[in-house]
Amino acid sequence: MRNFIMLRYALVGITLCLSVNHSIAQEANDEGLKFFEQKIRPVLNQHCYSCHSKDAQTNKKLKAELFLDTAKGMLAGGETGPTLIKGQSAKSLIMKALKYDGLDMPPSGKLPENVIADFAKWIDMGAPDPRQGELAAKPKREINLAEGKQWWSFQPLKEIAPPNGAASNSIDRFIQQAGAGKKLQLSKPATKEQLLRRAYYDLIGLPPTPEQIDAFAKDTSAGAFEKVVDELLASPRYGEKWARHWLDVARYAESGGYEFDGFRPAAYHYRDWVIRALNEDMPYNQFVKMQLAGDKLHPDDFQAASAAGFLVAGPYPGQITAKTVERIRYDQIDDMLMTVGGSMLGLTLGCVRCHEHKYDPLLHKDYYALAASLAKTVHGTRVLDPDPIATKTKLDKHQQDREPLATALRKFANDELPKRFEAWQKSELPKQPEATRWQILEPVTVDAERSYLKWLPGGIVAQDGTISPGAMKQRGRGAKKATPANDEYHLTFNTYQKNLSSFRFDCFTDKALPQRGPGVNADGGFQLTELKITTKPLDAKSKEPVQELKLKAVFAAFEDKDQPLANAVDGKPATAWVVKTTAKKDNAAIFELDKPLVGFVGGTEIQITLQFRELGIGRLRVAMSTEPNPTTWAGDFVPQHVYELRGILAANNNKVPEPLRENLARWFAPFDEATNKVVQALRSHDIATPRPPLKEVYTTIDGGQDVFYLRRGEVDNKGEKATPGYLQVLTRGELPKAAEQKDPRIALADWMTDLEQGAGPLLARVMANRLWQNHFGNGIVRTSNDFGFQGERPTHPELLEWLAKELTKNGWKLKPLHKQIMLSATYQQSHESNAENSKIDPENRYLWHYQPRRLDAELIRDALLAVGGNLDTKNMYGPSATNDNSQQRSIYLRVKRSELIPLMSTFDAPEPTQSIGERISTTVPTQALVMLNSPLVRQQAEKLAKRIAPSPETPMKDAIQAAYRIAFARSPSDNEQEEMQKFMESQRKIMGGANPANNDKAFIEFCHTLLCLNEFVYID
Repeated sequence: MRNFIMLRYALVGITLCLSVNHSIAQEANDEGLKFFEQKIRPVLNQHCYSCHSKDAQTNKKLKAELFLDTAKGMLAGGETGPTLIKGQSAKSLIMKALKYDGLDMPPSGKLPENVIADFAKWIDMGAPDPRQGELAAKPKREINLAEGKQWWSFQPLKEIAPPNGAASNSIDRFIQQAGAGKKLQLSKPATKEQLLRRAYYDLIGLPPTPEQIDAFAKDTSAGAFEKVVDELLASPRYGEKWARHWLDVARYAESGGYEFDGFRPAAYHYRDWVIRALNEDMPYNQFVKMQLAGDKLHPDDFQAASAAGFLVAGPYPGQITAKTVERIRYDQIDDMLMTVGGSMLGLTLGCVRCHEHKYDPLLHKDYYALAASLAKTVHGTRVLDPDPIATKTKLDKHQQDREPLATALRKFANDELPKRFEAWQKSELPKQPEATRWQILEPVTVDAERSYLKWLPGGIVAQDGTISPGAMKQRGRGAKKATPANDEYHLTFNTYQKNLSSFRFDCFTDKALPQRGPGVNADGGFQLTELKITTKPLDAKSKEPVQELKLKAVFAAFEDKDQPLANAVDGKPATAWVVKTTAKKDNAAIFELDKPLVGFVGGTEIQITLQFRELGIGRLRVAMSTEPNPTTWAGDFVPQHVYELRGILAANNNKVPEPLRENLARWFAPFDEATNKVVQALRSHDIATPRPPLKEVYTTIDGGQDVFYLRRGEVDNKGEKATPGYLQVLTRGELPKAAEQKDPRIALADWMTDLEQGAGPLLARVMANRLWQNHFGNGIVRTSNDFGFQGERPTHPELLEWLAKELTKNGWKLKPLHKQIMLSATYQQSHESNAENSKIDPENRYLWHYQPRRLDAELIRDALLAVGGNLDTKNMYGPSATNDNSQQRSIYLRVKRSELIPLMSTFDAPEPTQSIGERISTTVPTQALVMLNSPLVRQQAEKLAKRIAPSPETPMKDAIQAAYRIAFARSPSDNEQEEMQKFMESQRKIMGGANPANNDKAFIEFCHTLLCLNEFVYID
């Protein structure tokens, strides 16, 4: 009974506890729901539902497949994963987005901190959410590659026969057939003046001169215009003009962009390479290959390295943290892929980083296959010889000139040297070598990582110029490596001496060094971090191993107690023997061996490596000693070989063995005038060996790490490792197995240009379309960087196919295609409009007349300089001009992403942050204001006026005509003559009446007015 009563009490207690807990939980839930209604729902409604709700889906505005208008949708998340984790705000993706930590939401602007704190509190409360509703269906798009390959631009090139017709030019027959179907009539031909000006601006980007206008007008032959086209295609100005179009799609600039926008001083070589390649009419498939893998195809070629600058021409942050380095690396690869895709294939590859392409048959895994092909590609600077053929020619000639000197030395050593040395050693060779403490080592080879080294008489090694930090260079011993910011010397000596005990390093000041030295750093000092000495037998057949000598520092002539000589042999790269320039004296250091170096039978090779922080020693001499404990600086210096000879003579009955005679001549030279004359002739010749004119080039270098599939494109959400591959939709049949054995970028370049099994057909279509676009203002496909499902369809598909096929038939050369286009009647039409045609085809898509278009910004500036008579066309290539007052063509002006030239920006020069397939052309008041007020425009108007000013020999009428011909490539009408004379008369009145000074000013105003007319900046 008692147990029953106790059980009843227990049950009552449990019931009460459950009731209380339920009450507390209910109260907490009510509080949470209240918090949601007051703090969370209003924010979601105001900032999120427009893009992340069922209504957004209905209105086709849904973003990232994310629904935030239901509790289930909030938990499920979208493309980037679950939106929140209940109770864990720190791990919830929505908090990352609200804090603008990689995901920036809402895009209109970051929410106030108190609102962000409310979301964190709500999630930590368990994210109570009363909203009902099932998840909206998210249809998964399955990409059907077989169907995708049927898209017009992804198919193999077809052989298209031009339509029948009377026109001799195949292009005209395609255009006329399409126009006839629309009942369009082609316009009449342009005048010769119009056609000449059009051709000049189209091909070289400059106006014709009056002399060129007259020559064309006088040539009445049927092939007159063809001659002009041929001349312009052969002009070096052609490459300068058409390179600008390619540099747009290559997003070329000479700085890294972003906040830091660091300058890339060696990036201009890529621009110069593009100009050269176009002028040489490099086949387009080779043009593409060189930009994708030139540095791999031709590893030590300067031009090939310049071409590969295409891949790394994009923006790159200058300030990187450990937290962002991996994300930025994937962003850089993404930039490369977007540029390759847009410029070469007309595809939006960037859309595939996070998921399958929304519209095109481009697979997520294909994106990462391409990314893996670029995985080991990073940006950097290399130092290479820009003209190795010329260098080799000079070296060959130098070697030819050396042979007689070397022969003379050998003959002297055999015939004269033994007698002269025998006489000298009897009378002059000191009998007591113990009296001399140090024997100077004569270097056999000298080399450095960042420096040029040479040796001077007396055993001195001299630094003779440096290579910039971060460069790549080919070291003399053939090992290619990245040059660090710190230098490293490699010195080799030979000796026959035995029982070496110590080495001495003398560091000399010199007026040629910074602050007189002895170091090469800006302050004249140096910091020796490590010293290593190794030895091996001179006899190449010896099996004795290389030995590293153990060193202990004795003392230095001058040393800082906090940074002593001992730091150079402590095995710690972080420490150094620091020599400052304050003493401005020679310095020296003695290093004693842990135990004497006995030496090898047949001689010993000594290799010394000195590692420096920054740069090294400017003038260095190495000596050795056989004396134990050399602790003073006393004693004389003599060449090492004097006492080595003593041992050699003693071992060979006082005769010099023939194999040693040439070396003996060099050793003996300081002691005998006749010997010295022969030796110095050869030595002087060797010192004057031509040095390659090495230059830095910003390009690709080996580096980077493996690429992994990123789920939703997030660096922190990696999948398996990606392997190099291609876009399946553009690949037909089995790729050659050899491709698997190639460097991934070479294989990519081969696939890109492969007409049978790779992307070659699309590559040809895209480039043929670009040529057409830059002759007519619009491409046959108007979305020139998008040949996918979202791009516009071609207006003349068969013509585009024919042009692409012609391109490949002509060996991928561009100039023949230019010529075919420009010799067509379609190209040579006038710009005159037609009311009936305008109703049918208001956008002139079917090319029933020539479409007037404004000059690109760079051409406007070039034209201004040309009419002013001071455009510099002689100085091609080289470092970019940093001042827009330069008289070089605009393509040679420096392009800094954060400091675009105002004149260029005003006339729609694009920001080089991504591949630009088509420039926009705006019409805004600031353009007219720039032409009226720009100092450049005014200056060129003054120069034009000075060139053609009226004079007693040049009537005003002739001066006006000359101005029109220079500015517009035509003569003025009678009405224009009259109006301009009236205009100048009105200007003189405003200025106070006619007098010589006012006459000149009025004529300048007339010239300035011409430059401000639309006709000056438009091609018709």
